[in-house]
Amino acid sequence: MFDEAKAQRTVDFISCLKHTKGRWRGQNFELLPWQDSIIRDVFGTVKENGYRQYNTAYVEIPKKNGKSELAAGVALYMTCGDGEWGAEVYGCASDRQQASIVFDVAVDMVDQCPALKKRIKPVMSVKRLVYQPTNSFYQVLSAEAYTKHGLNVHAVIFDELHSQPNRELFDVMTKGSGDARTQPLFFLITTAGTDRHSVCFEQHQKAEDIILGRKIDHTFYPVIYGVSDDADWTSESVWYQANPSLGHTIDIEKVRNAYLSARDNPAEENIFRQLRLNQWVKQSTRWMQMEKWDACAFPVDEDELRGRECYGGLDLSSSIDITAFVLVFPPRDDAEKYVILPYFWIPEENMKLRVRRDHVPYD
Repeated sequence: MFDEAKAQRTVDFISCLKHTKGRWRGQNFELLPWQDSIIRDVFGTVKENGYRQYNTAYVEIPKKNGKSELAAGVALYMTCGDGEWGAEVYGCASDRQQASIVFDVAVDMVDQCPALKKRIKPVMSVKRLVYQPTNSFYQVLSAEAYTKHGLNVHAVIFDELHSQPNRELFDVMTKGSGDARTQPLFFLITTAGTDRHSVCFEQHQKAEDIILGRKIDHTFYPVIYGVSDDADWTSESVWYQANPSLGHTIDIEKVRNAYLSARDNPAEENIFRQLRLNQWVKQSTRWMQMEKWDACAFPVDEDELRGRECYGGLDLSSSIDITAFVLVFPPRDDAEKYVILPYFWIPEENMKLRVRRDHVPYD
């Protein structure tokens, strides 16, 4: 059920904060519609006992839409406004420097808010803000945090989850660390990535499955702003679809210039698709545009290839990769094209597990 008072309280708290960057600095943090919707849903949706229903919020959105400011606002609310005594709020990312981005925004917000400034003691040597009335704190974790167990987590702000090199830190911070709290929150905010075997893509798939109704998890709140892989990436209407802050925190001219650069340089196309349209690309740079690759396709009759000159390439796998054997038949005259005949394998015994884990129809 929905508790309007709790939702409004969180919105009011964040609205008392001020922006910290560029021409917006010093202005009240008035939530944009997409931000307001997330805050109200996450903090206003409660169970019958009155505690929050969602303990995980996954927000995937392109760069420069204001996610760092939103994450900083959530971190400060969980530290100072959630009514939790001794709350431990941690900022995590791929490294300490990345995690400090949201923390530094929060520090600047505190400096601009007299009510918080007189109640919060900053300990900058260890990147910690201590809220003295409830003895709570918000702190950046070091890259070695995955070796530290026993944290009593009230909230975790995971910035750019797609940059995590492995799942160790994510598992330590989210698997059981908040069990002693009545309503912990894991706030995951990221742009799309390139590694489809990562913990971030795992969360992306879960969010997508819940949005499409393929999976039910009443504790997981999914938000994905982006466009499908086959969307027309050259269309400005598609850009607006993927970027809810376009025209507010993002200047359309900046996106146009990025597009023009990517259009003339195929190596930049994937970067534009990933960072501006929030598409999960297979690599950060691309040496050939996919429509040109697809245009090379034509039917192949394997029987007609018997006896022809052929070159074979074998790529063996060890654990999670695919074994590939590719045959290349060079043209016999100027009228023929190269023929490429690929074969791929995975072990049969773990196929069903990999279909579920990788969300790829190997079967």
